[in-house]
Amino acid sequence: MKYILFPFHLLWSIWCALVFFTLAFAMFPFLYLGVSFGGPKTIRRMHFLPCYVAELTLFLWGIRIEEHNKELIDEHQQFIFVGNHRSYMDALISGTVIKNYKKYIGKAEILKWPVLGYLLDKLYIPVHRDDKDHRAWSMDQLYVKAKEGASIVLFPEGTCNNTKEHLKKFHDGAFKLAIPTKLPIAVFTIIGAGELWPRDTILIKPGKIIVYWSEIIKMDEYTSVENDMEKLKEKVRETMKPYLEKHYPNGY
Repeated sequence: MKYILFPFHLLWSIWCALVFFTLAFAMFPFLYLGVSFGGPKTIRRMHFLPCYVAELTLFLWGIRIEEHNKELIDEHQQFIFVGNHRSYMDALISGTVIKNYKKYIGKAEILKWPVLGYLLDKLYIPVHRDDKDHRAWSMDQLYVKAKEGASIVLFPEGTCNNTKEHLKKFHDGAFKLAIPTKLPIAVFTIIGAGELWPRDTILIKPGKIIVYWSEIIKMDEYTSVENDMEKLKEKVRETMKPYLEKHYPNGY
């Protein structure tokens, strides 16, 4: 069956690419002018423009998002947003469902990409994952942006999870940031993205994505990075696990 559907998936993926690049290049002049010549308020507003474009992109891709427990998230509050990661689409999904003023951290290789590279350089925080010193610099930048009032969006698995396990091992960054800043963690679990755009293919399919929000994790009982970070990691994993087990009882 997949061979019969392949031409349709290929044509749809070409459409998706045309949509993405058309919207990205249409956005770029406004983004460039706002970031290059605008004041602090204008630059802050520019953070929302890519999110509106992400929402329109997913709509034109035929992606429908079904959210659960959205009432748990105050759009005017500052959080560290933490989600699972199985698809390149996750950045678009999180940009669409998270309405808060936010910063992302992204791999520095994107700096070489047209439009996306400029966006990462001006609005978000790049990181060279294989460079220990640069990772430390990126972590410092996260502290600075958090102190300035931005929410931070992180995928603690790092790269897309393409294993059969529900979750890969978590990196430390989100938790090293949450404990000393005392920012609450808002956990979101994405279901379906890995099926519609798996990491190992360029083919994109239309369909439904489910996003589950969980009860906010407050930092009251987490006081020490050294002593409490692993406990906090496990708390986040246990928060995501019921939703993943519900949809993937036997793993992916």
